[in-house]
Amino acid sequence: MRSKTFLVLGLAATIGAAGMLAAQTQGAQTQDAPEVVTKGGPNVTPPRVTYAPPAEFSEEARAAKYQATCILKLIVGADGNPRNIRVINPIGMGLDEKALEAVRSWKFRPALKDGKPVAAEIVVEVDFHFPGAGPSIADLARRANSGDAKSELELANAYFKGKDTPKDEQTGLSYLEKAAKQGLARAQFEMGEHIVHQGASADYSRAYMWYTLASRGGYKHSEKALKELAAKMTPEQLQAGQTLVDHWTNVPANSGSPR
Repeated sequence: MRSKTFLVLGLAATIGAAGMLAAQTQGAQTQDAPEVVTKGGPNVTPPRVTYAPPAEFSEEARAAKYQATCILKLIVGADGNPRNIRVINPIGMGLDEKALEAVRSWKFRPALKDGKPVAAEIVVEVDFHFPGAGPSIADLARRANSGDAKSELELANAYFKGKDTPKDEQTGLSYLEKAAKQGLARAQFEMGEHIVHQGASADYSRAYMWYTLASRGGYKHSEKALKELAAKMTPEQLQAGQTLVDHWTNVPANSGSPR
């Protein structure tokens, strides 16, 4: 089974996957001599890939049916060859090594500055995804970062569960809140659930707001959750929660709420 390859080209340290993944580690990298890297500008055109054979799944990932997207940063030299390749979001199961192996063999048309070849830094994605298994993390990220609320919710849950991507509670919560703020009823309900299960530190008034909004949006589990929560709240908490509801404004979601 081979991977699909996505290129996210950008000059001078642009982070790929529509900005959703931050570099938390330098990861594995090749050992090459340092090279002056040209910054972007009006007279600079970015590199273009001319040869990009896909990466192979590792045996471990294939056996586990593990899918993920590896994002790498590299320098394309003035000769069109990649160097200083490093993984910026390790995904494990041998796939980082497979992605590095594939990208080392890629060829590019180099960046041009005033018509002359120069070295430039870019970001690329190698998507390890089984055909027919639904949208990949890279696909979801592109849709989510274009404002699609359903994709934001699906991506949030992928991060919460560590499904096809390293588990990341904070990133998952960020996408969940984006979907909820767009008015997606299921996301609003899940925001309420997330808050309620924080234990003693739970902000019941805010959870009340999310449950109420989800109920108004027609999400079927919201009314029961709202009644159970209200029974635990003080009159002051209920009043604060209702005030949050009364002052709520949202950006409509791009698609209908899943029921």
